[in-house]
Amino acid sequence: MSVAARRLGGLVLLLLCGACKDKGESRAPLPARDEPLGIRRCSAEPGPNNPRLPVFERPFKGTWPVFNLFDHVTPGVFMPNDPSITELSYCGFEMLGLLEGSEGYGWGLPMGTPVMSVADGEVIHAGTDDKFFCPLNKRQVADQISVQVRHDDLGGVGFITIYRHLSQVAVKQGDQVVTGQRLGLSGDSGCVSEAAFYLGVLRLTGTRTGKPTSVDPYGWDGAKADPWSLDERGAPSLYLWKDGEAPPLVGRVKKGR
Repeated sequence: MSVAARRLGGLVLLLLCGACKDKGESRAPLPARDEPLGIRRCSAEPGPNNPRLPVFERPFKGTWPVFNLFDHVTPGVFMPNDPSITELSYCGFEMLGLLEGSEGYGWGLPMGTPVMSVADGEVIHAGTDDKFFCPLNKRQVADQISVQVRHDDLGGVGFITIYRHLSQVAVKQGDQVVTGQRLGLSGDSGCVSEAAFYLGVLRLTGTRTGKPTSVDPYGWDGAKADPWSLDERGAPSLYLWKDGEAPPLVGRVKKGR
């Protein structure tokens, strides 16, 4: 991550613990399980109105700080240098100080942490990605290592999962992998400046365009309809984690604590 991104990432713990800004819309009462400021609502657990399809297992062991969340307003419109940046999180709150436009989740995994497949599938890419422009440091990047796994039928829905910023891969294109199988090791390749891990999910079926579309594996738990599911480019998100398998969404712990 860039210096600015690291600084912003340090705000995540505070934000996920309640310093959330409502969008100003009329909201239904929060479910009883939620604290007044949404402490538990954004903790990675599904709410009662979050549609579930429990098919994913955790892609890494341990608990690591989350750098960014899926943005339900503008996924794919990455604007890391805008001082007013926000993300509309899966829990329906605007998270201030996060990277607007993220299409997935980023965690601060240490270098060399094993990364596993979240479900059975076929490897459709393993290795170095095509060159692309990195908006964090405003340069072309040609060293990003990633793995993509296609899951044609998980509970009747097709997905592709994407694992980025790896330091090495342990599979090759065409391999059939099973849930929990090691795909590679986390690293700092691509559009980052420190070790990190990115997980993205593309929905293959039930999209508005008929094409693979980024969706949030934590689903949607807002009081209003999910803006991304209504967007002409969007698709409905489902809470895809099996019980107890969702990686926690916690921020960095300040040094000395």
